[in-house]
Amino acid sequence: MATLLAAAIPIFLHVFLRRPKSTPWGSNFLLQIALQKIHRRRKLEKWILLLLRVLAIALVGFAMAGPFAKAWMREKILKERWIVIDDGATSAELKSNGKSVLDELKQEVIQSIQIEGVGNRYAVVLASVPARVLFEPTSNKEFAIESIQKVFSREVPCDISDALDKALEKSETNAPPRDVEIWSGFRQGSIRLEQPLSAALIQRAQQSTLTISKPQSGLPQNQTLWKCSIIRSAIETEEANQSLVKMEIRREGALEQAANQILFQNNQNVMVAKKDFYWNEIATETEFDVRLQLERGTQQGIQATIQEDAQPFDNKIFLSCDSTDKINVTVLGRKSTEQNIENLPASNWIIRAIESTGMTVQEIDAETISIRQPSASDTVILTRPDLVDQAGWTWLLTFAKNGGVLIVTPASESAEQNWAVDIERLLEIPIRSQKEIKVADIRLATKQPRIGPLSILGAELDLLSEPIHVAKHIHLATTDAAGQASLLFEDGSPMMCWAKPKNGSGLVVILAVSPELSWSDLPVKPLMVPLFQELVRGGRAIATEQQEIQTGSTLSLGSSAAGGMFIPPAQSGAPTIEIDQNGQSQTRVLTPGLWTLQKRNGQTQTYAVNISPAAASIQPLTENALRAWFGSINTLQFQDENKPINSSQNQGLEDPAVSGALFIFALVFALVESVLSRKGSPQGTRPVVGVST
Repeated sequence: MATLLAAAIPIFLHVFLRRPKSTPWGSNFLLQIALQKIHRRRKLEKWILLLLRVLAIALVGFAMAGPFAKAWMREKILKERWIVIDDGATSAELKSNGKSVLDELKQEVIQSIQIEGVGNRYAVVLASVPARVLFEPTSNKEFAIESIQKVFSREVPCDISDALDKALEKSETNAPPRDVEIWSGFRQGSIRLEQPLSAALIQRAQQSTLTISKPQSGLPQNQTLWKCSIIRSAIETEEANQSLVKMEIRREGALEQAANQILFQNNQNVMVAKKDFYWNEIATETEFDVRLQLERGTQQGIQATIQEDAQPFDNKIFLSCDSTDKINVTVLGRKSTEQNIENLPASNWIIRAIESTGMTVQEIDAETISIRQPSASDTVILTRPDLVDQAGWTWLLTFAKNGGVLIVTPASESAEQNWAVDIERLLEIPIRSQKEIKVADIRLATKQPRIGPLSILGAELDLLSEPIHVAKHIHLATTDAAGQASLLFEDGSPMMCWAKPKNGSGLVVILAVSPELSWSDLPVKPLMVPLFQELVRGGRAIATEQQEIQTGSTLSLGSSAAGGMFIPPAQSGAPTIEIDQNGQSQTRVLTPGLWTLQKRNGQTQTYAVNISPAAASIQPLTENALRAWFGSINTLQFQDENKPINSSQNQGLEDPAVSGALFIFALVFALVESVLSRKGSPQGTRPVVGVST
């Protein structure tokens, strides 16, 4: 503005300066005619000199305005670039040129920063779980580029929603508007389309522009170790020092018909098994069983590996295997000398069924459980819950939470099952019951669920259940999805329910029928032995099964892990995680592998931590799907829909090159004006054309 005012001074002097008036005089009439041509030429010279003076002053002013107004221009014009970079599992996808998707994204981001003008500000948010700000807004290009170059792919899911929450956040009311950019390959593992963006982002998103990179096209070949789990076979014996592992493999993209091999290694990197499998043209998944030989009485970690392909993060999977001695079972009832088969108590029938399988079983009076706890028991079967006091229930709850299997049947000697009213509270399970005993002739359903501890019986369970008649039973019901029914009556109501106790790793099974003849003919039917055999073996398999720990999640290991330490694999570089008094952690597990839980009592336990196969999926997403997902908070633009950033578009008065050029042009105009003003300047001696008045 000061420059424009200064440039107006010559114009004001030229137009408004008072000129002397002339009076014509007859003697100089002929002279005036001769001088008219000279006046017209000098009038043109005046306008040229005026233009040169205005330009010289204006250019000098503009050249000075750039450096002096630099901060003012930034405050009024500059927009911050908040760059969200997807460094999650899918960013490790390898391209045909040998570079990862993340490497290419970083290169594009760095190039866009390098060609921008002076004074722009940049901030970077990393989208891998947990999303975090890599650095706050800065105009230091070298620092920004160096920080971006150090970003690497992490074996955790990507959380674009949380990253957007940090990129759109404004702590200052007068903060400059933000240009939010998301750089990702946008595979299926990058975002979860079934989970819409938070409505809380809408208002903040409207104040910013939202631009994303184009989704990667095409699908390279990829094989995924989808699931690895320990299963039981019908021929498994307790003496067999082996574990049967079921492996599920899926593939993405076009794969040729080929033979493949998967390797299994233990903690000492010793190969314990290998398996060859073959892909045909149309198959997209395959599964097979592998028997692993283990050391008796030890817990071992297993790593399964397949050959490298386009996605390196889903080519390995970890598994924790447990090989222990024989199962020890304790029956909590009341010993009886009754020999009449019609009057045998439930505890006697159960002991006979279990002993026939070769398991070790002992019987303890249920009333003494609060003062005499069974030692070295894997499974406790409670047939007289009416005799257990509050201290006894507390011990049973702790036993179940710490990995034990607890099986509870109604007390046939009691007219009312008072314990059943409080079973949900006493054992912290989502299963309810009533104290009333229902008397009715009812049969088991001909079609039974194939889940839970009885799942190994498969279709055989339907045949074994069909001839069972029940005369008495109590009502059972689950209160949420964590509780499951494994046996059903013909009316669809549960005969048996099971669940894990809250914050526990064990298993609780509740039966609606007492296994004695006054309640049911179950004790004399073929189902009796396999029922309790599988309740013990299958229940133990579920109770000792390691919970699925995935990278990016926090821990919940139960009360037995309270105060312990979760130690990462050797040479992984991951920090040790502390476990609180509830058996949980505040820190996320970010590194896959075989972790070790060290308890306060010195005992250790191996846990397998794996990346979620869905989080590493490189299945492509369409542009329309991305528009719909992001469109819920703001209008979306892709990178190639914006004008390319170049140096000419971003040059301004604050650029030193521009200011220097303006000074040079001002000097040239001043020199030209000086020459013209001295050569035939109209300010020279003016001829007398009249008498001044």
